[in-house]
Amino acid sequence: MFIDYLKHFGNAVEVCDDFKSKILALYFDGGKKQQSSIENFVWVEGYRNYFIPLKACIQLYGILQFQSLGELQNAFYKAASGLENHKVIQTLRDFNLALNVVRACFNMAEGEMQAFCSAFDAEEKQRINEAIHNYLEECCYSSVAMSVSAVESRLLKLMCIVRPNSKQELERKTLGQLLTEYAENKEKYEEIVPEKHEPLLQLCNTYRIFSVHPKKHRIKPTIASSILNLAIEFLTDENTKPETIKAQLVASDDSPDS
Repeated sequence: MFIDYLKHFGNAVEVCDDFKSKILALYFDGGKKQQSSIENFVWVEGYRNYFIPLKACIQLYGILQFQSLGELQNAFYKAASGLENHKVIQTLRDFNLALNVVRACFNMAEGEMQAFCSAFDAEEKQRINEAIHNYLEECCYSSVAMSVSAVESRLLKLMCIVRPNSKQELERKTLGQLLTEYAENKEKYEEIVPEKHEPLLQLCNTYRIFSVHPKKHRIKPTIASSILNLAIEFLTDENTKPETIKAQLVASDDSPDS
């Protein structure tokens, strides 16, 4: 089952509220009963299915490790894991306590979470969603491939902004060819990639080859995680957004020395 992680993540507080209303209706007579008529209800298929969107938010938060929660990180993860533990969640009070902690933490981090989700265009969202899904399903090769394709997509957009007349030529290039083109002509492309991200581009090209070609090189979860996180850092950097590059070019054209 494919999950739209970014869609849920950008509306995590609403996801919590929707989950609560469904569970109360199913197992606690709308909140009138303290004890569910079904023993170990957190194991029941209905509960598990409704928990999927919320679990997606929890899992993605675990990947990104925002700093908003500070010392509340441990409380968040304890409450989140408790929502899947029949020994922790036995009554309505138990359920409300755990979910309220998770909701409060998402509320605190809401600004960061929404800013993250708005950093991608539609195409990038699809690629990053697949990269996240594959990583969490331990499909490391495909996670790397999709992470790298999202980076390639952004790099191509930036290069085409700087040299719009070369768009058709650039679109025909592979990632390796794009990287070579950029590396050998940085000044021509206004050095659009911040220096700190240049090692990522080389890693992307290296591990893309390992992930999609039959090379005898294993892609471990640690590699998949690193590439995914570095790709996200690149894509969410304010200085790699197409809007930022366009604004810089306009400012450059309007400068007295241009």
